[in-house]
Amino acid sequence: MNAQLATRNDPTEAWPGLLQNDQSFPLPLILDILKRQIAISTGFLAILEAERNALVHMDVPTLISLTRQKENELAKIAQLDHSLQEVARRIVAADAGSHHKTIKLAELIPFMTREQTLTVKKYRDQLAELREKISSNNLINKRFASDTLGYINDAISLICGEISGEPLYSGRPGRQQKRSAIPSLVSREV
Repeated sequence: MNAQLATRNDPTEAWPGLLQNDQSFPLPLILDILKRQIAISTGFLAILEAERNALVHMDVPTLISLTRQKENELAKIAQLDHSLQEVARRIVAADAGSHHKTIKLAELIPFMTREQTLTVKKYRDQLAELREKISSNNLINKRFASDTLGYINDAISLICGEISGEPLYSGRPGRQQKRSAIPSLVSREV
């Protein structure tokens, strides 16, 4: 069954007419989507860790590569979220308003057996924990990048301020006039 799902773009296609014929709950499909989301989220955490390392070492080429990887992984997560929503909509099709609202996994509990519910809850909890870690690590990386850019901006301001002759702290006015009277590119050695 998993080989069959791997060859399809939309995992919901593996269960055409399943719920219309009152057959069993499509647990294998939901579990497959949740497992893939967990695997991608785990990989995304590894990307964020590599990004933090690249930020520390100011490795710009690696940061660019990691940004592309993050975009690809986010697209995969979004596709799986969409697929999970499609399966959930097929399950709760009796609710007329379910076509436009986001369906949560908890809303599927009435359609599952106790064992199925426990399995889905386990995967849901793992996924929620991973997404919380992703959010936290992403925030840490953003703050680190922002702080680093601030430090670089301060360093550039100090360097440019020294070149332009503008006082940065509490420069003495006499010193400024003396400086401007002497050409800075002429050697003072005789």
